[in-house]
Amino acid sequence: MKRRFRIGEMARLFQISASTLRYYDQIGLFRPGYVDSETQYRYYNFEQFVVLDTIIFLKKNGFSIDDIHHQLANRTAENTKELLESKQREIENEMARLKKVSAMIQSKIETIDEGLTLRQSPSFVYRYFPERPITYLYNDQPVDLFVASDAIFLKDLEELASAGGGYDGFFTGDMGTMVDMDSLHGEGPAKYFAVFIFISKDKETAASPSLPEGTYACYPHRGPYETIKESYAVMLDHLKEDGRQISGTPLEVSVLDESVTNDSSAYVTWIQIPVTKND
Repeated sequence: MKRRFRIGEMARLFQISASTLRYYDQIGLFRPGYVDSETQYRYYNFEQFVVLDTIIFLKKNGFSIDDIHHQLANRTAENTKELLESKQREIENEMARLKKVSAMIQSKIETIDEGLTLRQSPSFVYRYFPERPITYLYNDQPVDLFVASDAIFLKDLEELASAGGGYDGFFTGDMGTMVDMDSLHGEGPAKYFAVFIFISKDKETAASPSLPEGTYACYPHRGPYETIKESYAVMLDHLKEDGRQISGTPLEVSVLDESVTNDSSAYVTWIQIPVTKND
């Protein structure tokens, strides 16, 4: 049986490139085991097959070259078990992280689907919402967000950067506003006394504020924010006809915003007004 193999033969047998074998030789990970004294040709021998198999297995299962180098130099059953257990923990942690990422992406897909449905088939409806945990970016005197939004977001970014707790970015469906009712009547823009961010249950604390549960009158405003008072006029007419009373602060939730479209006419802002029935 043949027991010596040139680099091309090894590459063919183990289905890896010759350049990879040359690289392994160069870094001292896997070198030919025999040099012909007359021709100076270098050969791999049959006894090295198990070593190359080990390298291929570990490399294809996520181990680094440094890990493999260390493993080959310190092979014991105990060391091998420890190496595999460490990689298994790493993989399980990454799987948990990817599961959270998948859930977040799925949530955003559902938000966009909802926005597209609201844009294509707008309707005035009453809907129950449970408590929704939030955190505030701004909660003070009513302001015109077209004037004040840049300063609000810059202040929040500076506070987050100073705290050093990491930054995940904002995306459509993350953000909402609380509307100053008085500004909805008469001339001038709608004003807002709060800007908030929805937070996930795993980030909620005992001190986290929340939007109150209850029945909300809901209507999608389609188009740029500057014209949103037109949609409030439609909603207030519906509430009067239905004999409903406003029982809390109107909310606006962006479900299709500039993070997903550069066409302001395609924006969808879901207006939600807490209501009760007249006695």
